[in-house]
Amino acid sequence: MTTVTLPSVSVVVTCYNCRDYIGDAIRSVAGQTFHDFECVIVDDASTDDSAEVVRRTLEELADRRFSQIRLDKNRGQTGATRAGLAATRATFVCFLDSDDSWNSDFLERHVAAHLNETYAVGFTACNARLIDGQGKLIAGCVYWFGQDRARADRDRAFAPVDPARVPRLDPAAKTAQWQKQTPYRLYTKRAVHWVWVSTSSMMFRRSLIDLIFPDDEEVFRLHMDFYVVVMAQMVAGSLLIDEALYAYRLHGRNGAADNPVLGGRLHLSSRNWGDTYAVMLDRMLHAMRRDRERFIGALGDRQYRRMLLRMQAARASWPVSWLLQMRSWLV
Repeated sequence: MTTVTLPSVSVVVTCYNCRDYIGDAIRSVAGQTFHDFECVIVDDASTDDSAEVVRRTLEELADRRFSQIRLDKNRGQTGATRAGLAATRATFVCFLDSDDSWNSDFLERHVAAHLNETYAVGFTACNARLIDGQGKLIAGCVYWFGQDRARADRDRAFAPVDPARVPRLDPAAKTAQWQKQTPYRLYTKRAVHWVWVSTSSMMFRRSLIDLIFPDDEEVFRLHMDFYVVVMAQMVAGSLLIDEALYAYRLHGRNGAADNPVLGGRLHLSSRNWGDTYAVMLDRMLHAMRRDRERFIGALGDRQYRRMLLRMQAARASWPVSWLLQMRSWLV
């Protein structure tokens, strides 16, 4: 067997007024079975004592892999993440929201997925358990993961549930145990829609993030994840891990997931995202045109033109969108 050296991972945790949960997020990183990582926690000028909670947590851990950055001015999701990226150097990078937490094997499973022998993808993503503000389970997964949400249960009056995906409960210990799952799916379709959970579920290649990361911190103060993930998928594709390897917390103060009603095809957010998506797609197109030579250098001319046409199709209305999509197939 050839001796190899495993890649290292950078973890960027951004925090703004999240004193109640940031400690748990940091400890979930510290408890990883994969040890070769660096983690920087960026406090985005919090007005509560989040920064002090981070300082005390790092002091308790006494782990040299962890560091803290405190911003003097609030820069939003993109600005805080950019500051964290500038302070890290590893081959792969993960972004953990300050109110989420990872399973202990999160990094190990994602690194292993990236090192598969079938396809080198731009990023990996896993499913999530949903928990409430007190850390109690409220759902075993996010139902749309890896699916077109509009078609998840269409025309299916009765849809079977695999018994292997139902947990075994231990009421005395107040725990739930799911059977180990190891299914992986390549997602190679270049399309502007969402089949993932949040960026807390993902591991990216640093070289890809360097290519696509948005430069406009004001436009993307909150919705950096949509921009980064859609651009990453269009450029390089993803690999889906059909297992929940982290916990997404619904605590009532989430920036986007504000819908307290779960079940069926209900969305976690009650907002109309139409205008937001339009603005982000316009910014993606602007970046691709402005940095044309850089994208062509990374993708090649043919893939660049195809990606540009499909971005334009996502922004256009029918029948122009259909014509642009047809043109992309002929490139």
